[in-house]
Parts: sequence; C-alpha cells; structure tokens
Amino acid sequence: MAPDAPTVTIRDAYRRAARTHHPDRAGEGSAARMSEVNRAWHTLSDPARRRDYDLSLRNPAAATAATAPRATTAPPKFVEPRFNPLARYQNPPRFPWRLLGVLFVIGVALVIISQATAPDPVTPKVDRLLAPGDCVAFRSNGDAAEVLCSETHQGVVEVLVTTGDPCPADTEPHRDEQGLGTACVRPI
Repeated sequence: MAPDAPTVTIRDAYRRAARTHHPDRAGEGSAARMSEVNRAWHTLSDPARRRDYDLSLRNPAAATAATAPRATTAPPKFVEPRFNPLARYQNPPRFPWRLLGVLFVIGVALVIISQATAPDPVTPKVDRLLAPGDCVAFRSNGDAAEVLCSETHQGVVEVLVTTGDPCPADTEPHRDEQGLGTACVRPI
C-alpha cells in the first residue's frame, strides 16, 4: 500500500483482511495472522503512530529516536464523547434485503403454482328460483323462467314483489315460473 494512502483505503483493506483471517471464519490457525492485522490497523489508524512508522521505513535510526519513550510528555487524557441524539448513525443497522428478496420470490412462486393447480371456475347453474339480477326468458304463457345470461334471454329481473304490489317504472310484471310471486323484469 502506498505511504500516502488515505485512511479510508487503509480501513477498507483492514476490513477485507479481518474478514479473511478472522478465527471464526478461517479457523484457530489464523489467530496469529489476525493479531498481525490488528496490530497493523492499530499503527496505521492513528496519525502519530503512522508518521512514526513511515519515518522508520525511511530512516530506521531516526525512527528509534522518535519512538523512544519521552519522560517529559504526559499521556493524553481520555475525554468521553458527548451523546448527540441528532447525530446520524456511524454504523446504521443492516436491513435484511436478501431475506425479503427470497420471501418475495417464494410468494410469487406460490401464487403461480396456486393459479396453475386451481380448479376450473364453477359454471353458473340455473336453480329455477328467481332473484334480482337473474336473466329470464318468457314462456308461451308469459311466465318468467330463469336462464343463463350467456344464453339468449329476454330480460333481467330487477325486483321481486309480493302479489298486488306494482312494479317500478321501466319494468314489466311477469309471474314466476314456480308461481312464487311476481318478477319485475327490465326487457332487453
């Protein structure tokens, strides 16, 4: 890696190396290599340690003088960062996109399979009991008989009325074929 590589590049290289050499992934034999990766990150992530390391590569004698312990310098005091509720996440939680994708594909497959294996729709049958919306054909005596709407028909039942009640306008009264009442039929 170049001596003037930005910290972002070094961090990305550290993360790749950590994923490769982590003992949970590569086994117990990689613990020593993971320790070296962590030591390198410890050195290169801090600007002062990185400067000293770069100096040691150029001039090893000057590096030992720079890295020698200084008696007059006190260690920096650790300052606890303040909590900022308005700060954005540094490492936002991961969203399970793969899981949602798999569930979506399974759902689509189930819909396709259920449509392919569904039984044919039930064809309507004539039950000979008139109800509003039924299609009717008139018999020779004027009675209204239920027929399928896909067949030729002469009208559609609007309302069923009890005997003696008048039918609404634009409809014709016809006796039910069963003799159960009067059907008000809108002719076609």
